[in-house]
Amino acid sequence: MKRRLQAVLIAAALRLVHAALVELQRLDPEVAEELRRLPVGLSYAIHTGHRGPSLIVRWDGKKLLRVSDTSHLVKNTLRFKALAIAFRLFTGQIGLAHAYAQHAFTLSGDIADVMRLARLVNRAEVYLFPFIVTRRILPEQPGPAVSPLRVYARIFYGFFKSAY
Repeated sequence: MKRRLQAVLIAAALRLVHAALVELQRLDPEVAEELRRLPVGLSYAIHTGHRGPSLIVRWDGKKLLRVSDTSHLVKNTLRFKALAIAFRLFTGQIGLAHAYAQHAFTLSGDIADVMRLARLVNRAEVYLFPFIVTRRILPEQPGPAVSPLRVYARIFYGFFKSAY
C-alpha cells in the first residue's frame, strides 16, 4: 500500500514538473534560454525505480512535449534506483545533489544534456516548493522571476484545458 501511494504521488509530481517547465518557458527567462539551446528532437526520460512512474519528454523546438514510452529512442536518461529515493526527492525531502551523493540514480546518455535537465528541474522546484524547502535542497538559485502563485495558476489552468 505504501509503495502504491508513493508511486501515485511521484506520478503526480512528474506531471507537475513537466507542466511547470512548459509554463516557465513563457514566464522565466532563464528556463526559456536553457530550453532554446536544446537541439530539436532531444529526448529525456526520468524513471523512478523498477516499474515506477516515468516521465519522457521531447523538445520539438517550441515546446517540451510529454511523449509515450519510447525509451528505446531516448538517449538521455535519469534512472532512480528505488522508488523510495525518488519519493524523497519529489516531495522535497532531499535535493538532486544529495541523491547524487548517495548514488541513488544512474545517468545514461550525454552527461551535459542530462545535467541540463537537472538544472531545469531545479529551476522548476524554485517555483513549486516554498523557500524554506528550496534553500535546504537546492544549490544557490536566483529568486523566482515571477510569483510562484502565478505559475501554479497557469499550471492548474493548463491541466483544466488538458494542455499537458
